[in-house]
Amino acid sequence: MVMDVLGSALNLKCCVRDTHCKRLNVLAGSKVMILQEVNEPFLNMAVSKAATLLGAYDVNITDNLVWEQDYVGRIFSYMADVIFVATMTHMCVQRFANQSTVPVLCMRSRTHASIQALATIMSIIEEFGSLRDLNFAYCGSPHPVLNSYLLLCPMLGANIKFKCCCKKCPVSPLLFKASEDMTTRTKTGLKECLSKDQVLKDASVIIGGPADAKKVHEFKLHVSDIESNTKNKWIFYHTGPRGNEVEDNLFSHQNSRTFDAFENFHYISAALLAYVIKDHKF
Repeated sequence: MVMDVLGSALNLKCCVRDTHCKRLNVLAGSKVMILQEVNEPFLNMAVSKAATLLGAYDVNITDNLVWEQDYVGRIFSYMADVIFVATMTHMCVQRFANQSTVPVLCMRSRTHASIQALATIMSIIEEFGSLRDLNFAYCGSPHPVLNSYLLLCPMLGANIKFKCCCKKCPVSPLLFKASEDMTTRTKTGLKECLSKDQVLKDASVIIGGPADAKKVHEFKLHVSDIESNTKNKWIFYHTGPRGNEVEDNLFSHQNSRTFDAFENFHYISAALLAYVIKDHKF
């Protein structure tokens, strides 16, 4: 499914490069529900834009939903053709989806940030053609998007190293073990690092994550950090929201592709919508 969605999103972008004031009839009459326990404006707008582009209607609800009631998924299913969810947990999405009679997609949870990760992967494919044998470097505090990369990288043939803690406060991402098992099967690389030099060595894709204000010095990235540790062609992404952990020269560098990834949010959302509602690929 991952490659189907990525391929579909790439094809859609080639066909409809400027989506402003465009409306296709792929999902004419469909209702897209966006349920948010926490407000995720970028993701919210991406899904809304995708729904409009494909001819669907969207409704947005931001509320403290009572996920514990198993029947909630069934009730919301009466009122929508697909449901996107943003929540602080993840198990609740699984319970909700089990009771739903329509597709349920996770925009963001404590465990995953699938749309953002796929949008970044899409941008990397636009740059390199594929992820095969690329070296990923993630440097930042633990973030749901890191969990998504930990699964997507070995799945698509890339190696990944990450630094998300300091020596005084060791911590591992929630899906580290799952990634470890997958890298063994796919013969790709996975390494947890404690220094910037280690994580940036021979990297082609560098991803900066948001950092705790008290630990910015542990994760702050400069162009010189990257260029002194890799001879490969490299590109940079920032996860957002941006803080002092990335210098201006890097954020706006000619090798920065941060805004390319954000632009891809709505193409990935559109590809997901078309795929799960109509089994349609662009």
